[in-house]
Amino acid sequence: MSWGVKITTLYIGFVGLILTLVIISMNQKVDLVSKDYYSEEIKFQDRIDATQNANGVNKLISFTTVDKKLIIDYEPDVLTKDFIGEINFFRPSDSDKDMKVKMNPDIDGVQTIDISSLTHGMYKLQLSWNCNGKKYYKEDVLFIK
Repeated sequence: MSWGVKITTLYIGFVGLILTLVIISMNQKVDLVSKDYYSEEIKFQDRIDATQNANGVNKLISFTTVDKKLIIDYEPDVLTKDFIGEINFFRPSDSDKDMKVKMNPDIDGVQTIDISSLTHGMYKLQLSWNCNGKKYYKEDVLFIK
């Protein structure tokens, strides 16, 4: 075999390897934290302020899990006439498994959410609500077994 054939074979093998790597990398699923990540980044100061508001008040909202149900207990101070909020079950490893639920406590200040449809693993439980003209944000880790 001559040097020209060896160099050509090496060059074709290198090009084939690079093309294979490009095809594999193009088929990988890439998830950002959210679909509109960059516009949310601009509003991040609002989330910092809302987190500080929630940290400044003792245990406004707490949760427990019992038999594939998430039980959220709201303090009476939170449940004002203008109370509105949302619960986001954020799955860092797969955005297709995220779930959003509206905060809707009963008269006793308790909300029960069926979490049996969520797959096993870690979720970030992101609570965001408004009451008394202020925004609040709280984030906790929830493990589904």
